[in-house]
Amino acid sequence: MSYTEKLVGRITNFKRDSIPSNVIEHTKMFILDSVGCAIGGYATGPGKEIVAQAKEFSGAGKASLIGDGNKVSAPFACWANSSLANVLDMDDVFAGTAHQGNCLVPTALGIGESRKKSGLEVLQAIILGFEVGSRIMMYCWPSPSKARTYFPSTWQVFDAVTVTGVLLGLSERQLYHAFGLAGTVPPLPIDMQKFVERPMGFSKNVFGWTAFTGVFWTKMAQKGARGTPRIFDGDAGFWAIMGSDYHDFEKLLEELGGKYNILETKYKPYPLCTWGHTSVDGFKKILEENNIRSKDIESINVKTLKRAVDFLSSPKMETIYDAQFSLPHALSMIALGKKPGPEWMSEENMFHNQDATAIAQKVTMEIDSAAEEIFDKEKGLAIPATVEVKTADGKIYVASVKYSKGTPNNPFDVKELKDKFETLASSVFSERRIENIISAIERLDELKDISEFTDLLRKE
Repeated sequence: MSYTEKLVGRITNFKRDSIPSNVIEHTKMFILDSVGCAIGGYATGPGKEIVAQAKEFSGAGKASLIGDGNKVSAPFACWANSSLANVLDMDDVFAGTAHQGNCLVPTALGIGESRKKSGLEVLQAIILGFEVGSRIMMYCWPSPSKARTYFPSTWQVFDAVTVTGVLLGLSERQLYHAFGLAGTVPPLPIDMQKFVERPMGFSKNVFGWTAFTGVFWTKMAQKGARGTPRIFDGDAGFWAIMGSDYHDFEKLLEELGGKYNILETKYKPYPLCTWGHTSVDGFKKILEENNIRSKDIESINVKTLKRAVDFLSSPKMETIYDAQFSLPHALSMIALGKKPGPEWMSEENMFHNQDATAIAQKVTMEIDSAAEEIFDKEKGLAIPATVEVKTADGKIYVASVKYSKGTPNNPFDVKELKDKFETLASSVFSERRIENIISAIERLDELKDISEFTDLLRKE
């Protein structure tokens, strides 16, 4: 039996009722975070473009657009909501590189709503999708020489396949073909050297197509379409399709059903690529502990991962996506006391704030080879950074951070996750509606129809 067949068999025979209660409760907050990011994304200019595009597609099996509330064809609702969830680049991270929530949650909500699934069924599908996707990621984790390849959007197509297949009740054979179909035509991997060229465009946000592709081909398999056989196996398996130079077939099944990787989710406090978060934490720590004002800063030096230096060092910004890949901009926002979220991405703060520009120009970055080794050893969980701030009076302050805020080693508590949600959701909803959304998520496993929750995500 091939590894592809073994994995599909484990999915269809997975005892979803045996998922531990702590995993269910964690996943509720995982959903809260993803939905909050999508609401925050809806409040931006690109968010309005996404919703306008999705409204052109209607059909059977409709689902709601987060923030807007209009219902469109379910695959396009999944596309739009997935895209919204990544607009601010504030969504969850796994293993230092993958954003799984922006695919899993919109897909589960979209398919679940169109099929009138219960809240518990949606929760279970998200959990299983995360466990399958994270293992596919580890089965094809590239070597450091391939680190520039931006690959989550490629393998996360299987997140969407798993969620959709589970909620549609596909047979083992149908799901096998769904994997073979979607795995043949996933979104193309992008070399990050090209991906981050300024000005960065909407194509940075490829996750919507990951969700759409998974949903589309899973529905095709349900209708009887046959996929490429044994998609994960052999020298031409998916690991090669997505551009990796490594594969370990055993990792596809490793502890599936025993160890829950979703508990290792990192939640992001800043609308910034995760590779810069430890640097921001270190800078914030220096300012707060020493009462340093923005006008007192003479210089800021950061030593961290090579990839962070390569991709996050530019202060130049023309688009919202440039800002998400600019550590100098993030540090300027911290220095000026701006609240992380849409405020960081406002046109005023990105393009017209002279104080922010002045601070950003004081930032330099250097490669720390030891940090890169630790990142690879811990599979992206640790992102070491050392920040040095020199003030106008000649004093030098230094802080080193290994695990950024929000990682399992330095986690958010439930209150902090709710606070983040409230900040993002307040750009669209009233305080009362926000309270109702949070309450609905807390009792999601009691809802008979997930529409009771998605109905709360329409604009007031």
